[in-house]
Amino acid sequence: MRTPHLLVLLASLGLTLGACKGSGGSGAPGAGGSAAGAGGAASPGAGGGAAGTTGAAGNPGAAGSAATAGNTGTAGGGAGSGGATAGISGGRGGATGGGAGAAAGTTGTGGTTADACATALFCDDFETYTAGQAPGSPWSKQVSSGSTVAVDTTQFHSGAQSVKFVAMPVSGSNSKTAYMRLMSTSVLPVMPNMFYGRMMFRLEAAPTGDVHWTFLEGYGQVPGQTYHALYRYGGQHPVMNGSTFVGSQLMANYETPDSYSGTGPSSDCWQHANKVVVPEGKWSCVEWQFDGTANTMRLWLDGAAIDSLTVVGAGSGCGTATPVWTAPTFSRMDLGWESYQADTARTIWIDDVVLSKTKIGCPP
Repeated sequence: MRTPHLLVLLASLGLTLGACKGSGGSGAPGAGGSAAGAGGAASPGAGGGAAGTTGAAGNPGAAGSAATAGNTGTAGGGAGSGGATAGISGGRGGATGGGAGAAAGTTGTGGTTADACATALFCDDFETYTAGQAPGSPWSKQVSSGSTVAVDTTQFHSGAQSVKFVAMPVSGSNSKTAYMRLMSTSVLPVMPNMFYGRMMFRLEAAPTGDVHWTFLEGYGQVPGQTYHALYRYGGQHPVMNGSTFVGSQLMANYETPDSYSGTGPSSDCWQHANKVVVPEGKWSCVEWQFDGTANTMRLWLDGAAIDSLTVVGAGSGCGTATPVWTAPTFSRMDLGWESYQADTARTIWIDDVVLSKTKIGCPP
C-alpha cells in the first residue's frame, strides 16, 4: 500500500545540547562512509479534528511549550509534509564534547491527514520490490564490504515488507556503511531549498559505547562554492544510569566531506540531545526538516519535537574553526546505518518513507 495514515502527536522536549567528537570518539576517517545529517521543523500548534460533533480545537503552541490539542476526531485536520555525489565518501569520527546550546521552544502539532502520499514529493512503502533484493530505482545501494541492504518480510510497519540494513564491521577500518540512496532529480532538489522527511524505523540494538553513527542524512553542493556538505541525524554518546546502559543519545552533525581531499573548509560539527536516546527493538517514527534557506535543521521523534536538536545557523561546536552549518542545495538523501568508530554489526529496518514540502506527521 502507498497510502500510510498520519497521526501528528503533541509533545515537546526541552533539551540541552552536547558534543559530537565526544570523550570516547576516535575521530578516525571512515573507510566506507558516506554521510549527511538531517532535521525536522517545529510547526505551529493546532488542535486535532473534531470527534464526531464535539471535538474542540486545542490552543496554539507557544514557544517553549507544546500546544494542547483537542480530542482527536476520526479524521483530524493537519498538514501533510514532505541528499551529493555517487559513491561513498570518507566519514569522520565524533567531535569534541561541548556545552549545552540554546534550543528553540517546542511548538504544537496539528491533527492527522488521511493520505501523506497525496501531496508528497516522494512516498515509498517498499511493497513493490522483490524480497531479498535491494530496492530498485529510484533507490541505489551504498554499502561497505560485508554489509547488506535488502527488502525484508520478517519486519514491517505497514503492508508486508520493509528494508533491512545490516552494517558489518570492516577489517582494517573503523567505519561501516549500509545505506539506500535517493538521488533523483524528479524529487530533489526542491525550490525553495527546504523539505520535510519521515520514516518509520526499527533499530535492533544501539551501540553501548562512544560510537558516532548516522541513520539519515541530506547531501548537496553548497551554493556558490565548489564543496559539498552533509546535514545528519544519528547519535554518539551512551546514556548511563549508574552502570546500566540506557541508550545511545541522539545527535545532529554537520560535515563537509570534500575537506578530506583538500577542497572546502573542515567542519565535523555537533549538537547533542540531552539524554534523549534512540528507541530500540520497536517501530518508531522520525521526522526531520532540512531548511537550506535558513541553515536550519529540526527533528521529531514519535511526533514530539526534539528542540535540543534544532540547529539554526550553528550547533554547539565544531572540531575545526567552521562554526556556521552552511546548508547545501539538498540533492540526495541517504537512509540506513553508518558509523565511524569500531563497533559490532548493527541491524535496522526502515519503512514508509515520505518527503514533502510540508510537515508530514506519523502514521497510526
